[in-house]
Formats: sequence, structure tokens, C-alpha cells
Amino acid sequence: MSAKISSPDEVRKRLSDHFAQRGFILPQQGMMAVAMPDFQDGYTKLYAALTQQENHLTAYEREFVWMGILSAAGESIGTHHVKLFRDNGGTSAQMEIVTALVALAMGTSRSFEFMHRHWQQHFPPMDAVATYRNAVSRLVGDSGVPLELAKYMMLGVHTTFGHRWGVEQTLLALYETGGDEGKMAESISLPFLAAGINRLIDASEIWLELIRSGRVTPSEPFRIWAETSKLGALKI
Repeated sequence: MSAKISSPDEVRKRLSDHFAQRGFILPQQGMMAVAMPDFQDGYTKLYAALTQQENHLTAYEREFVWMGILSAAGESIGTHHVKLFRDNGGTSAQMEIVTALVALAMGTSRSFEFMHRHWQQHFPPMDAVATYRNAVSRLVGDSGVPLELAKYMMLGVHTTFGHRWGVEQTLLALYETGGDEGKMAESISLPFLAAGINRLIDASEIWLELIRSGRVTPSEPFRIWAETSKLGALKI
């Protein structure tokens, strides 16, 4: 049996409660309140677990990463994250860094990845991976933005774009410099809300392949994840 349509009073209460909690109502909340109230309840819990509670990134770090993800996704409606970024110490100068890094990520597959896969042998001693990493470092410069935080943001941005090479290279760079695996996981999880579950699946698969191939050395919990058999789509 399909879920019932909420009564007018139920719709009013649900939307009033949501506004009281968040201070705004995005369009999908009304649709869910009317036709799929269980979905609204589940979405609210998921959103809170992913974006409101402190997991691994600090509040400032999380909103810095969000600025990159929302820019990459073209989600101008996410002004609540703009406010949170500002409220947690984000500045216009830092947003300039975010904007430049997103632009760099946007062109990565047509520049650095292309050179790495096809042409760098024609231009010795060019190393496209090193050139990419140096470009990130130069953009961050002496801005005061930690380079490690910029890498977490780039991880989220490449996940949002669905850039396999960018995700792979950023994970490798973070492992080489002792990055926090929890922050890596959070950075590839945040795009779920802006770009969809498939981007999270893709980035997780890339991470698994890096662990299984021995190209990175994970902590014990992440090693156990990678050793789990039968991961992947349903076999039919």
C-alpha cells in the first residue's frame, strides 16, 4: 500500500516545525511533507548526521569544503552554507582561494590528466602529477588557508565533478602527507547531497582500489573495509 497524502494540518505542522528548526524551507521539504513524510523524516536525520553534527572536519573546515562542493555543483541555493562559512570565520579572501581551486579542478581532466595519460613522455622531464600538485600549492600560497584543508576541499570537488583521476591523485597526496582518513571520508561524503549517491560510490571505489593495490597504506579499520569480499553491484 502506498503512503498516504498528509492532511492539511499535518503539512502545516511539518513545514512550521522545519522552519522553526532551520529558519528556511527549501522546495523539496514541502513536497516530502505532503506526499512522503517518512522520506522527510529520514532526510532530516541524514542531513543532520552529514552536515550539522561534528564528525571529523571542524565546523570551519566543513563549511570551507562545502563552499567548493556547492560551487562545483552550481548550487547557488545553498546560501545557508554561505552564512555558516562566514559565521565560522570564512572570509572573502578565502573564498577567492576556493573559487580558484574549483576552476583548477574543473579543467583537471582536460589538462593535467590528459598530459599524465598521453603526452608527458613527449615533454621530459615534465611530471603532470607534480605539476598539478604544484598548481594547487601556488593557488593556496600564503593565503593562510592550510594546504591540507585545500586538499580535502579538492577531494570533495573532484568527487562532485566525477573526476576519477582527481580523486585518485588527491587521495594519494593526502596519504603521502599523513592526511586524516576520517576527514577524507567526510570530504567525499558531503557531495552526496549536492551531486548524488553515485559520486560517493565512485569515489569510494577509487579509494578501495588504491588500498587493494598497495598504493596507499591505510589504518586498520580502512584495511578491513578493503578486505571485505563481495563489494560492488549486485551480480545478475
